[in-house]
Amino acid sequence: MGAHADQEKMKGVDPLNLLTVDLEDWFHICEVEHLLPRKDWDRLTSTVVNDTERLLRLLQRSRSRATFFVLGYVAERHPDLIHRIHQMGHEIAYHGWDHELVYRLAPHEFRHILQKGIKCIETLIGKRPIGFRAPQWSINDNSIWALEILAEEGFVYDSSMAPLKFVGNEAYPRLPNQVSTPAGSLWELPPLILKTPLGHYPAGGGWGLRCLPYPILKQSVRWLNRRHIPALFYFHPREFSRKRSVAGLPPAKKFVLHGGIWASETQLLRLLTDFHFTAVGQYLFSRTSSDDLCGYP
Repeated sequence: MGAHADQEKMKGVDPLNLLTVDLEDWFHICEVEHLLPRKDWDRLTSTVVNDTERLLRLLQRSRSRATFFVLGYVAERHPDLIHRIHQMGHEIAYHGWDHELVYRLAPHEFRHILQKGIKCIETLIGKRPIGFRAPQWSINDNSIWALEILAEEGFVYDSSMAPLKFVGNEAYPRLPNQVSTPAGSLWELPPLILKTPLGHYPAGGGWGLRCLPYPILKQSVRWLNRRHIPALFYFHPREFSRKRSVAGLPPAKKFVLHGGIWASETQLLRLLTDFHFTAVGQYLFSRTSSDDLCGYP
């Protein structure tokens, strides 16, 4: 089915965008294990509950729904938070257990982590998660094998392949697409990316979203929505809290974590005011059939 046919089929459908949250604590930072080792996490002061409650109030005010990609470490220690998110109508998806980078795992290790998380989440809310996002978009050319395991373990969609240099590959699709594996197909949901003369710009979250002038962001989302294509955004609870310093953190990592962080709440409030948002699972199953998402340009 071509793009034009899809757009005709989707006429009259209110444009919806996808809001996602990586539910992790302030100390879940990839590639700085020497500064924040796993053995020390339980001794650190957690802020994830307070930070998430602030984010939930913003979503409740706008009557928006989101997908929360929950870290197993957080779910195990804060089950009441997971219950509250679920009871408020948000989707609970999975984000790995200890914020592991997938390309550093063996396939059997990844499968074990998936099964452990499925069991934990299903025990907490009575439903299996159908969506997965790898920490730091770590399903890439070095770990494509992970997609087949996700399909085998019953996941319906993934949001782990970023069309960006350094963490992914600019050749990856920038819009929702289906990926075929020997175990079945998965929906792949990338974050909002802007094409620039210097390469792809990460407009959907993190420092890219925080530092981008809002009129450019608004124009980009409207361009997609006029074509009935959803824009996907992601946030972390720590972005709505005070900045926490980590001694020895490399300058590049400091910028990724804290660049423009004062704008997190402002950018989110503007988006919630100007656009409609829902959770990924609700969008895939309540708004469209599979065919409606095919054929994007």
